[in-house]
Amino acid sequence: MEVNLRALRARAPEHPAAARFGDVARWLTGRSDASAEEGIGWVADLRRALRVPGLSAYGLTAADVPALIEKAKAASSMRGNPIALTDAELTEIAERAMAAA
Repeated sequence: MEVNLRALRARAPEHPAAARFGDVARWLTGRSDASAEEGIGWVADLRRALRVPGLSAYGLTAADVPALIEKAKAASSMRGNPIALTDAELTEIAERAMAAA
């Protein structure tokens, strides 16, 4: 979520999805003044509370990331992403997902 929001703000700030992050934050937190960042924090807190393991717990290593990025770029689910992410952004997501705990 954080990478997508940053990419939207940098390359497509007028895209409707950018404002939706604020809407989601308000729904998640129940606060009418919640920011997009607070919504992202809420999700991160939930992940920690539920003890969702990082992808490294399932065997993903740094050596696997380039192949993962290529598969991600070709996946049909990427068409639903609000903005095309760069290889660097996808790598950041993968690396952060490996370490999530």
